[in-house]
Amino acid sequence: MTGGRPGVLPWLYYACGGTIPKHAQWVLHDLTCRTWLLRHALHSFIQCSPGFLLLLLPGSFPFLFYLPAIVVIGGVWVAMMFARDARNHRLYKHGFIPDLVLARNKR
Repeated sequence: MTGGRPGVLPWLYYACGGTIPKHAQWVLHDLTCRTWLLRHALHSFIQCSPGFLLLLLPGSFPFLFYLPAIVVIGGVWVAMMFARDARNHRLYKHGFIPDLVLARNKR
């Protein structure tokens, strides 16, 4: 793989929707491996994790517990509903044609 696995900061940038052309082959592996859906869930969780900052708001315990939980669970839920579209978009952003790449991997 050219570029190899990205470091922490490029990975965070990628997890939040950015492109890392230097690591395009790693991105291809990330989006086509057997565990791509779990990886997508992790990316979505990383994007929703600032919802935990809601814990800093003043309020009662149920409010402080349920509000961040709703934000994070709801965000990951919506991201999982559109996981295939997001994967195709990321493949396209990194210079791959999604239909060809996915058809090749089904063989």
